[in-house]
Amino acid sequence: MSDSKTSAVDQLRDYLRALGPTGLADLLAERRDALTEPRPRTLSEIAERLLRPGSVERAAQRLSLPCVEVAEALAALPTPCPRPMLTSMLGLPPGTGGPTSDREGALEQALGRLSALGLVWPGEEGSDEQDILVMAKALRDLWKEPLGLRGRLVGFETIVENLRGERLAEALETLGLPGEGSETEQRSTLLAHHCDAGRVRDLVAQAPASAKDLLTHLRQYNSTTYSSISMSSAGQEGQNWAADRVLLSTNESPASPSSIGFFGARETQLPAEVLIALRGPEPAAPFHPQPPQLPLTTVTSQNITEAASAAAVVFLSQATAVLYACAQQPPVLLKDGGIGTRELTRITKAARCTPATARLVLESAHSAGLLAHDGQQRILATTAYDAWTTREPAGQYSQLALAWRTMRSTPTRTTPIADRYGADSDAPQGPTPALASRVDCGGCRATRTALLDSAATLGPRHALDTTGDPLGALADLLAWHRPRARFCACTQKYSYRGERDRDHEKAALAPLVREAELLGVLAHGALSPLGEALRHHDLDPALQETGLAATAHQVLPPPAQTARLSADPDVRAVVDGMCSPRLSGLLDQLADRAEQHPASEWHITPASLARALDTGRTADEILDTLRTIADSTVLPEELTDLVRKTADTHDRVSLTTPASVLHSTDTALIAELATSDRLAPLRLSSLAPTVLTSPLAGGTVLAALRDAGYAPTHDQHEGAIHLKHPLPDRYPLLPAPRSPGAAPQPPDLLDLAEDLFSPAGDRPAPQLSPTEHVLARDAQRLDPPALRRLAYALDHVLETTITYGPGAGQPTTHALHSLQLDPPYLYACTGSDDEVSTFHLSHIEDVDAETSG
Repeated sequence: MSDSKTSAVDQLRDYLRALGPTGLADLLAERRDALTEPRPRTLSEIAERLLRPGSVERAAQRLSLPCVEVAEALAALPTPCPRPMLTSMLGLPPGTGGPTSDREGALEQALGRLSALGLVWPGEEGSDEQDILVMAKALRDLWKEPLGLRGRLVGFETIVENLRGERLAEALETLGLPGEGSETEQRSTLLAHHCDAGRVRDLVAQAPASAKDLLTHLRQYNSTTYSSISMSSAGQEGQNWAADRVLLSTNESPASPSSIGFFGARETQLPAEVLIALRGPEPAAPFHPQPPQLPLTTVTSQNITEAASAAAVVFLSQATAVLYACAQQPPVLLKDGGIGTRELTRITKAARCTPATARLVLESAHSAGLLAHDGQQRILATTAYDAWTTREPAGQYSQLALAWRTMRSTPTRTTPIADRYGADSDAPQGPTPALASRVDCGGCRATRTALLDSAATLGPRHALDTTGDPLGALADLLAWHRPRARFCACTQKYSYRGERDRDHEKAALAPLVREAELLGVLAHGALSPLGEALRHHDLDPALQETGLAATAHQVLPPPAQTARLSADPDVRAVVDGMCSPRLSGLLDQLADRAEQHPASEWHITPASLARALDTGRTADEILDTLRTIADSTVLPEELTDLVRKTADTHDRVSLTTPASVLHSTDTALIAELATSDRLAPLRLSSLAPTVLTSPLAGGTVLAALRDAGYAPTHDQHEGAIHLKHPLPDRYPLLPAPRSPGAAPQPPDLLDLAEDLFSPAGDRPAPQLSPTEHVLARDAQRLDPPALRRLAYALDHVLETTITYGPGAGQPTTHALHSLQLDPPYLYACTGSDDEVSTFHLSHIEDVDAETSG
């Protein structure tokens, strides 16, 4: 078996067929990214998707430490790998039956998990007995130097099989082994000797110092490249001694006593069995089947739910205030992008929250489409924000929390921790601006997933002891449950020896954990019901938001339906707790939100009442509305007097026709209208500080005022036009996040698997679609599945990722959106950049339409 793409797909396809419909459905439940549109139509297409590097890497991020250690050991061993070789590599006895110890049982579980994810599967049995393990090439490639070895190991059997004639006889004679029988029998004798770890150690014990030094070096690194030992005369002597006894191999040709040039252009390596033998009682590969002992405490589910509810209520109240501040006064961006310290300070003061909370709300709201760049260095509320304000608190929370869950950044991480080699000396000084353009980091999302999944393993009634070092405990928890997802490009720190830096891990986790606590996802060192609802990241977003909203509805207290109306020191309405959409809507019509408490306090003023009267309401109707939302049956006398007095003095702004005279006691408003560029066609003239005239008819003036955002109402009886305050700026589109359209209904996995196992399930693909026909003429590097993915992305205006290789250099990867086809060119925007890039179809090497993170 080889690692070639075609044979690997065939091998995995045969394994999937052996699973049967039920087993395939279970595997697809774990690897749902293989079902992204366009849906696979054959087992071969599913196998091809399961073997793609992006899909394999996402699956590897969900592996626990024992699975990762087994996979790394397999990556260092030859492929396909005999199972006994893996067992010996991990320091386990070569058992013949079922597991006889906890460590062997853990190995069975690890291999079972790897097989359940389609990352490792059993190959065809060898001719002489033993099981064979086949590993996905993309999983092997995750380790450039597995176990710190600079070269992958080869099997001793492969080396012996290549010995012939005199070379085989000389090796047997040097080792003092009998040379009778056929060459097959002689090779069996040599193989049996070298597969006996005790004999190999006894042989090395008799080696000269030069050979011992060489073998010790190879045991540590499995490579002599760039090593002085390979260039010395002693190294040559040691190489000759080991070569005579068939203890070495090269990656170009098999080792033999008469081979030459081991240390020229070729790489000297140890066979796997020899390396295992030289490690002695020490396992050649680490294996830690037991989770770490963590400081735990007992906590009730009620305590967790109450703490999560309190945190979520505070977050939602502050989120309402932050977004209201942005809607009232759109933040101005810095020249280089992002909301700077001055604007952020203004927002935090208005919302009475910390900068971390403000950043979290801004990034989550932007990701959810509630805020957007207007293209003129401002952040405006969108029309989706207006819809958000009308939702129940549970729906508001779920929209922001789900945006945080799927976000490809960590909002409260304001400064880089380290680059791959230490401190980032090129990083800008000071904190990163909020909503600044940043690298789209799927690793942040993967680490967030790892945090939620790891916290879920604590089980019921158990939580991390927060009185000690909770960040260190969480770092240990992630290091065992999700070691491949602990770090991303934002937090990675390179270690030459692969050792953990616990302090660095804690610093990397701190902002993420703090965000989870602010949202109520983590509470008292445990995963809350809100966090449990957020864990299911592979569902359709609409279904997940519905489920999260249902959980939030149970966790959050019921929203208030009434308000406390008081007149001390001024007339105001105060809401205790979260406000229902109906209550907040009525209060917004009759009052103005308080600057310091916009989520829970409204001021009732003559101006706010006049705004309500402008809509045609009477004083009695306003008072009746106030009684329905008051927490008492009797309204304050000051409030009643204020409503009556305002109604008596109403209609101070009017426009009479046909003279079209517009007058108002608000001189600032009159001056604003007179100088407005949008109202220039009305040819407004100022007769006095409170009077404007227009030669145009009243209907024309009325329409122009509405277009300008003043939303006037026309009194048909008096012939006057009443003006409202200008409507707030709203960005009409939802530019973020860019996402595909509504996801299709998720398939029933068992039905899908049974269809694939039907007689027509693995037949050749149907006829090409029109778009595929057009692409096939120029995109000749793409295989049929990739061609189909690109055609589907074009037909359905979806995002996709391509591998592009226009020259002799390394191919590059580009995330594309807004695709347009004009053969032989593909035009698209890349990443978060709205500038159009051009790609020649003939240089596109691969297409990956799978979602990441």
